[in-house]
Amino acid sequence: MTPSSDECDCQIFRNILHEINIGIVIVDLKKEVVTYYNQQASEILGLITLSPDFESFYPTIAPTISTLQASTTAKKVKIVKKHGERLIRYTLDAPAKSRHLVSIILQDITDQKRMDSIAEAVVTMNNVGYIFSGIRHEIGNPLNSIKMALTVLQKNIDRFSPDEIEVYFIRVSEEISRIEHLLKSFKNFNMYEQPQTTVMDLADFIMHNTQLITAYSSVKDTLISISVEVEPGAEMVKADRRALQQVTMNILANAMDAMQNNKEARLIISAHSQEQSILLKIKDNGCGIPAAALDDVCKPFYTTKEKGTGLGLALSKKMLAQMSCTMDIVSVEGEGTTVTITIPMARSREIAEYKQGLLA
Repeated sequence: MTPSSDECDCQIFRNILHEINIGIVIVDLKKEVVTYYNQQASEILGLITLSPDFESFYPTIAPTISTLQASTTAKKVKIVKKHGERLIRYTLDAPAKSRHLVSIILQDITDQKRMDSIAEAVVTMNNVGYIFSGIRHEIGNPLNSIKMALTVLQKNIDRFSPDEIEVYFIRVSEEISRIEHLLKSFKNFNMYEQPQTTVMDLADFIMHNTQLITAYSSVKDTLISISVEVEPGAEMVKADRRALQQVTMNILANAMDAMQNNKEARLIISAHSQEQSILLKIKDNGCGIPAAALDDVCKPFYTTKEKGTGLGLALSKKMLAQMSCTMDIVSVEGEGTTVTITIPMARSREIAEYKQGLLA
């Protein structure tokens, strides 16, 4: 009998699954049997001394299956388990309501994790070298100026007038202030080692910052048109308010500097939801950032400002990462810059507890 087209297709898919470079296991929860496993799954299970049968394999994934069955929203769960010296990633798909089959993808990520660790160590060492190079440059320049000023004073103190001496002392004082400012920035770089994330009202937070910027712009005699757009449902987030305050004020200060010579300066602050996150956007129509500089703006000590330390955005990026937030910068030279901060959205239960606390 000649095989049907469907049978040929099935055989082709079986061959693919058998040879593919990821382990595939299918478990029947009702019958309590492993109905299928491919060659790669057998090899992975052999490495971690598990047999491809239900009694040996199921206890490893049972807690995760229970989590999937209890959830009303989760469709897939990824977990990493350590078996001796091996790290195995399990990806489980939730069973359909009318079926009892669970598919599990197995991947041995031991070598990948080792390579990632090596790469991370290399990046860390490069960053440390970059930072120390910056420290040497940023502190070395004012120290050299102080040394030169004191040398000139030492050689000419007897013949300089009081006014001339004062000029050199003022220069020394300014350079010392520059070093103090740099050291203060380093202190800020480490002050939020463990941000305490709590539920906060983003709309209230934005309004508070808008008031500060309005007051600051009036002091600087800079007329800025500020608009705020907060989408309904995008108000409640989880973040450390102090850390987020420092990040946003740094971004807003940069925006104001960029719009300093713009007679029609406009600042748009908006927030809207995207899946389980809130996107906080700060958009200005300032001078923008050159395309060649965009990759460097978050590096320590990189700055285009005459009196800048180049630590503001580096510090901001670090603090955001510690709060499970991200920052994205899009800029067009001559048109303006948009900074997008992605913040985790607060869950319904957390919001209810937050509101209860306000009423207490």
